[in-house]
Amino acid sequence: MDPKTQARPGPRRPAATAAGALALVVGVAVLLLLPLLLLQARVPGWQAWWWLPRGPETKAAAGDRVLVELFVMSRCPDAVKVEAVFADVVPAVHAIMDVELKFIGAPDPNATTGVRCKHGDAECQGNIDELCALAHSRGDLPGFWRFLGCLNGRAADIGRDSGLALQCASAAGLDTAAFVACTTSKEGRARLLQSAVDSQRAGIATSATVRIDGHTRCVEDGGWRDCPGGHGASDFIRDICAAYRGARPRPSVCAQYPR
Repeated sequence: MDPKTQARPGPRRPAATAAGALALVVGVAVLLLLPLLLLQARVPGWQAWWWLPRGPETKAAAGDRVLVELFVMSRCPDAVKVEAVFADVVPAVHAIMDVELKFIGAPDPNATTGVRCKHGDAECQGNIDELCALAHSRGDLPGFWRFLGCLNGRAADIGRDSGLALQCASAAGLDTAAFVACTTSKEGRARLLQSAVDSQRAGIATSATVRIDGHTRCVEDGGWRDCPGGHGASDFIRDICAAYRGARPRPSVCAQYPR
């Protein structure tokens, strides 16, 4: 057979076509992601929303629970005072309430944690510790408050002693592995940034401010003020019971308060 007439391998067009398709997919993905990455770098708080895992721990509040928001700073004596009051509120009505911590700070891409905190970097780390503990408490508000009480018992060391935070997480029965992973990673910084942005959007800059069911209820700022319904644990319990409109049975303590 004439060598010139021997069969030659066919054109390798399928492989080339596959490579071209892959390149097209990669190119489209880059074009789609590039604006998101640029937005993440330029818009304060957006990167926190983009990165945070979306799950039950990041929802504002379950539909049948009363949302309590505490606008605080972890090393602020006023915040410690308010949290001590809520240590008596949570055991009574935790079944019908959700809590969100909103830390007061200024988003700053040049800051170590992405946020400037009034009492320095130690406070930023303390804020992260508390946010991570709440996020990974698996809905156990009394457990989280045990963590908070343990931490506040050595307020001068908040954010300065990672061993203290871990000890408190363990004593409160939290998932310590998830807690440590959060406090030492991008997750914790993202939670802090989102928290600071939420405080700014709410227009609240005073620690400690209590909001119940979307309404400012009380402020502790070197003394209690703007607390028309009182500022004791029983006062907050009463208001949470009154705000509850869910289907689940109300805690027994609510029986003394009319709907």
